[in-house]
Formats: sequence, structure tokens, C-alpha cells
Amino acid sequence: MNINFIMIIALLLLLLVGLNLTINYIARRDKEEAPPLQVKLWLIPVLSLLIIAPLSGFTLLYAAFFKTFELTGKLLFFSSTDSILTFSLTVLLGFLFFETLVHPLLFALIRYQFKKQFSIYTKQAVTILVDSLIIYWFASTIYGVGIKDFYAALSISVFYHIFQWILMSAYKCYKICKGSAFKK
Repeated sequence: MNINFIMIIALLLLLLVGLNLTINYIARRDKEEAPPLQVKLWLIPVLSLLIIAPLSGFTLLYAAFFKTFELTGKLLFFSSTDSILTFSLTVLLGFLFFETLVHPLLFALIRYQFKKQFSIYTKQAVTILVDSLIIYWFASTIYGVGIKDFYAALSISVFYHIFQWILMSAYKCYKICKGSAFKK
């Protein structure tokens, strides 16, 4: 069995155990009885699907995104399709983990150290640098994935953030146009 499949199965088991622990924690916090095993047998897979479906969709989008870097610039090298999917999934999970936990802590530590607020440009620069480190580290550690150098990870991260900024601007324009259409 391939190491990439073992990693995906381990992440799935971690998700199922995490949901079980979350359900038990919520029941204890609300001072209620934990759901019986019959309820957990259908509740945990349904909750998992609510997480796995968007995650797998975005993994496929990330796989297409990273495949273009392999085809156009030779910045990334993949030995097979499963290595692309594993790399995309782990990078997506890494981005989610760092965006929700590490980035806020890092910005709080920087703000505490320098005793001042930072501009949005400084925050974006730190985010791009950390995302580059994530891409480089995962590309270096996942079997079947190769990366040219750290500058390749940095350029992928910059391109990713430019694409993200374009989508966010398009969404803001859509909201403005939608809001002005209702005022008429």
C-alpha cells in the first residue's frame, strides 16, 4: 500500500475520532447525556460528509492548480496522480490549520513584541512567507512530489495570493453591484 493512501486514511480516522470527541464534549458542556451509539453511527458519517465533500472538491481544485505549475513552469514534479491529490489535500489542510491557529498567534506575538499595529501589507507578506514554507515543507516531505527550490514555493504562494485577491475583489464588486441594484 502506498504511503500517500495510508496518510489519507489516517487523516480520515483522525476526523472521525475528532467528531466523536467533539460530540461528547458538546454533550458534557451542555450538561446533557451523550448520544447513544445508534445515533453516533449515523451522525458521525453525516457530519464527516459535510466536511469531506467540500474538502475533496477544493482538493481537486488545488490539484488542478498545482498540476498547472508542473506543466508550465516545471516548479513542481509529481510522480503520479495520487501524489498530486495527497499533496493538494495536505497543503489545503496546512493552509486551514495555519490560517485559523498559527497566523493569529504569530500576529499577536509580533504585535506584542513591537507594541504597534501592522499594516495589511505586512500581514500579507508574513502570510505569503508562511504559506511558502508550508508548500516547500510538504513538497519536500511527501513521497512522489519534488520542488525545484524555495523560490519556486514562494512564486507559487505569490501566484496563489494574487488569484485569491482577484477573487475577493470580484466578490466585493459583486456585492456592491448587487447592493446598488436593490436600491433602485
